[in-house]
Amino acid sequence: MSNFDPSSFVDITITEEFTRRPPLPVGDYTAIIGDITCVPWQGKADPAKSGLKYVVPLTIEVPPNVQSDLGLSIPTIKLTDGIMLDLTEAGTLDTSPGKNGALRRYRDALKMNKAGEPFSPRKMVGQPITVRIIHEVWNEQIQERVAGVAEVS
Repeated sequence: MSNFDPSSFVDITITEEFTRRPPLPVGDYTAIIGDITCVPWQGKADPAKSGLKYVVPLTIEVPPNVQSDLGLSIPTIKLTDGIMLDLTEAGTLDTSPGKNGALRRYRDALKMNKAGEPFSPRKMVGQPITVRIIHEVWNEQIQERVAGVAEVS
């Protein structure tokens, strides 16, 4: 049994400033997909809109030259992507043409989008994938965002 008490973090005292990590340069990176979860969402602008999404954690492999350029001491960075789901009236995944495009792109990139072959999002966990990182400005700060996925070449 450990003597560690998580509540002690409420009283912790630090003097160091937390600083923001420089954003990854725009470009394509190899990533490993982590444990996918499914969560409900509700619209901020319109709370009447709601649905489900897959939360896709990604461990991005940072090339040594980028690590050096950004002054990073770590070889990977964790980012999260979200896959908004289109559902049928019955509450199941909508598999009709044009629906669930983001999930289709992940499946295509992982070669898991074949008729007749059973698919589960959990099959994506641990798989390598190429992610395209772009920048967006939010609250006057550059934010990294996954803009697309592709097969690892």
